[in-house]
Amino acid sequence: MPTIDRLMRRAPGSGRRGRYREITVFAQRVAVLAAIALALLGGGTLALGLSEGVGAWYAFRWALDTAATVGAFPQPDSVVGQVTHVLLVLVGVGTLFYALAIVAEFFVAGHLGELLAARRTQKMIDALDDHYIICGFGRVGRQVARDLRAAHARFVVVDSNPDNRDRAEATDVHFIEGDAADDDVLRTAGIERARAILACADSDAQNIFITLSARQLREDIAIVARAAVSDSEKKLERAGADRVISPTRPVGRRWPGWRCILRSGGSWTSTPSTGWRRSWSARAATAPARRSATSEAER
Repeated sequence: MPTIDRLMRRAPGSGRRGRYREITVFAQRVAVLAAIALALLGGGTLALGLSEGVGAWYAFRWALDTAATVGAFPQPDSVVGQVTHVLLVLVGVGTLFYALAIVAEFFVAGHLGELLAARRTQKMIDALDDHYIICGFGRVGRQVARDLRAAHARFVVVDSNPDNRDRAEATDVHFIEGDAADDDVLRTAGIERARAILACADSDAQNIFITLSARQLREDIAIVARAAVSDSEKKLERAGADRVISPTRPVGRRWPGWRCILRSGGSWTSTPSTGWRRSWSARAATAPARRSATSEAER
């Protein structure tokens, strides 16, 4: 169940929420089926063992043979054994048809293809190293993704809005649907191997939580955070952001106008359309202090 849950969080295509509910129902049915089978075999083993005077292993194989309607074992001699035999046949056959029905529904509904596609996507994400994690795929996040793609940098997008999945898949972007402030989601995005976190959600509060979570998981990772209002800049810095970008600044200092290109050694070069540029260390361990990027921009 946890494995299916993690995979379906990343299942491609539209209407993901509806399919996630369907796959959850399927997993619950499989769990019920397994519980019925275990209870059936356990009860049959106990009843046959006590009524027929046979060992536990022999009784278990007898119960399994009867429930599967194989017929390799003899008929029980006692009344209790015969009643158990009949119940095992009836419940066993019913359980078998129930299992076939839910498996057929699983294939017909196409959930297997979704799970396989999700596994392929996760394998591709797991293969990434020294990449960037873009938290939020709104207007700013999409611009950052375009800039990183233009710089031939590897990145993963994390966003909780299912509508952004189609936008990401249309541009062949690795997309993880989930809360970027969740530790498990960040681990799924490969924060242990990532070069930097780019917190560009529309909400400053969300960016603060993302920064706190990322800094808690990795003290040495570079974190660049977006602040929609100037009052949030200091809060993001205290939360652990190495640089804070404010799109409300004048033209030439806005995040959407930047083209972020990774240099060797872990430094950035930010080149807006106006032609100015600046560089700074992308490693939190080498940053002497967490300062606002907007206050250091050079025209």
